[in-house]
Amino acid sequence: MHVAILVKEFPPDVIGGTETQTVRMARELAVESGHEVTVYTKSYPGPEPHEDVPFDLVRVPTWHYSPFVSTLTFVLAATLYLLGDARNIDVLQCMMIYPSGAVGYLVSRLTGLPYFAWIRGGDYYFAREVAFKRRLLATVFDDALVLVQTESVAEDVREEFPDATLGVLGNGVDIPDRVADGDAATFVGRLKHQKGVHNLVSAVDGLDEEVVIVGDGPEREYLERLADGVDADITFIGEVPPDRVPEYLLSSKLLVLPAVDGEGLPNVLLEAMAHGVPVVSTTVAGIPDVVQDGETGYVVPPDDVDALADRIRRVCEDDAHRAELADNARAFVESEYAWDRLLAELDDVYESVAG
Repeated sequence: MHVAILVKEFPPDVIGGTETQTVRMARELAVESGHEVTVYTKSYPGPEPHEDVPFDLVRVPTWHYSPFVSTLTFVLAATLYLLGDARNIDVLQCMMIYPSGAVGYLVSRLTGLPYFAWIRGGDYYFAREVAFKRRLLATVFDDALVLVQTESVAEDVREEFPDATLGVLGNGVDIPDRVADGDAATFVGRLKHQKGVHNLVSAVDGLDEEVVIVGDGPEREYLERLADGVDADITFIGEVPPDRVPEYLLSSKLLVLPAVDGEGLPNVLLEAMAHGVPVVSTTVAGIPDVVQDGETGYVVPPDDVDALADRIRRVCEDDAHRAELADNARAFVESEYAWDRLLAELDDVYESVAG
């Protein structure tokens, strides 16, 4: 089967959870499942990066004068490219319902190409708050299958769009041979408000543990100033490539993901659990479906700094309890999110959508 995957951003230009997951998914679909795979994504200024990948990569022309112009030109160019290629494609997989799902709708209406969209997090939660984006969401929900990553996200969607046709399918994750045996309380992700790192900095005031913050973003300078005002050993690592994230997880005793909004199912959460690292996070979107409170980690309400601080200390200070959480977390991810399971379920989706 020829599978086309449409994703707005792609490494090395943007490295986030959706982008990292898309690269690995395309590789697994091509190598393990035997599909012909083509990924359509934005182009960026400068020399074209060299990608040594077992799938075709099409970078559509995109102007980057502003976020709006970038998104608009991506939608127009991706639509034109897919209109030209549609006769050779069996199914179109749109990573993010907005804006990729809107492209899928247009191309399907004009060519009959079967498609589905896959909500990743902020693409849905932020888009639904903007009137014209919400209308685009409704159009896709009325027209196609939309995958979500957890049952909690499905419930959120049904409250807003009760007639949506939904399926639940999470991310894939490798189960490494090694498990973590480190000492750090670690955060990995973009340093932007929705990640809640400001709450982490406040919560670890007075904590006698090493705190490592891996990632970069628009709030880094603010967070570094905030960290200067608390009594804690906080180290900012900066952005690291995806293949270096495991070394920081292996050096951790705890992953803290204090998201305040816009998350679907953060990939780093699954990676940490696969490495035997328990997680303290928040009751945002699909996170509680994976971080089962008191079993595989802890969840607290977003922006509740006192509760966040309490759970961080509880995990850090009780070695036996932390080991129990770590074992449960690894076993849960291995049973529910291994790549072979995801690929089998994704093949079922392709067969259902393509007919």
